[in-house]
Amino acid sequence: MANDDDETRGASDLELPAWESASFARSQLFARAARLAAAGGALGGLGALSNPLSAFGAANAGGKIAVIEQQFAPFFTDNFQKPLSAYLKKSQPGWSATFGNENNTVPTGVNLLNQYSTSGYKVLILSTGDEMSAWQHAVQQVTKSGSIFINHSTQAVSGATQNVLFSHKQAGVDVGNAAVNWCKKHHVTAPVVGLIGNLSDAQGRKRTDWAWKTIKAKLSGAKLAGQVQGIDTPSAGKAAANLLSAHPDINVLITFNTLAGTGALTSAQHAGKTDRDKFFLGTTDFEDATLKLIAAGNSIYQANWGAFFPASMVLMAKDGIAKANGKAIRPTRLLFGLTIVTPDQAKSFNKIAFDPLNPKYAYVFQKYFKYLDTPTATGKVPPGQ
Repeated sequence: MANDDDETRGASDLELPAWESASFARSQLFARAARLAAAGGALGGLGALSNPLSAFGAANAGGKIAVIEQQFAPFFTDNFQKPLSAYLKKSQPGWSATFGNENNTVPTGVNLLNQYSTSGYKVLILSTGDEMSAWQHAVQQVTKSGSIFINHSTQAVSGATQNVLFSHKQAGVDVGNAAVNWCKKHHVTAPVVGLIGNLSDAQGRKRTDWAWKTIKAKLSGAKLAGQVQGIDTPSAGKAAANLLSAHPDINVLITFNTLAGTGALTSAQHAGKTDRDKFFLGTTDFEDATLKLIAAGNSIYQANWGAFFPASMVLMAKDGIAKANGKAIRPTRLLFGLTIVTPDQAKSFNKIAFDPLNPKYAYVFQKYFKYLDTPTATGKVPPGQ
């Protein structure tokens, strides 16, 4: 359960020196994950990470890693396949990686998991939006047989060697802080807030819930006009149009993801909300399309929140290999992110995120990930999340 007094990890004020190619399909994948979930969301143990390559140690006898992806798409290629291949080549040449396509079906994914486990793959990694109760038995069986299983999905699963989880709460807190900063800059002491969230998912809705909690805690005069469901462009466009029709005084609008955000943007513009000094639109997620809007510096779209998935892939490989070598690894890792509010941040985010092995960007490993000693079970979230 979330605790109001938890330490927050905002990064709105970080000045970053340009990232070019995350696929818009990413939001479509996570929107699907949200629907599936509704139907069934202090750095430690890393060693010195000033140089990511040397920090992870010398190559050993080697082994095989299997990564099961929700589907083969540019998002997975750019964020998982390319960085893993680069890391193994540069730092662990005795290791190799294979990628399997679940193709959006749990039975296919479970069959792949079992095949890889019985074929001698030492480290098994899963990234999906599936309802994880459907995976629990298979995961427990392969880890019982000696496989190392790392889960990098939208939900935790019992029995995983390590669960790597997106912090929905922190995304909301950080974008809420960005909205507060906008209000203070423009002397808006009593903002009227609209939320377009994933209300059918207990974890996903934390993004917009925590954005509102953060705004209200720092601006006591803030008013919540309404919170409505919207996780894709059509539903969010309609939701934003209805909200703005019923509450034309809304001047802060927060959305669950960028599919919802682009739909809301169109409706807000149709409602006459075009002045960025009078209207703030922010999203607890990011895509290239919205990065470009922020980079232009002339839109009411003024905040995204970006997680560093390629660096997370490197950490999964590092941890899996460490475990295969008999070392203990921590059972839970949280993904935090950068609040992207300036043109410079928007222009440089992809460049930094897609180059995780560059020593210049070693701070990403230290700043945007947090290891916990508490295991996370199916249907549960880590303490404070």
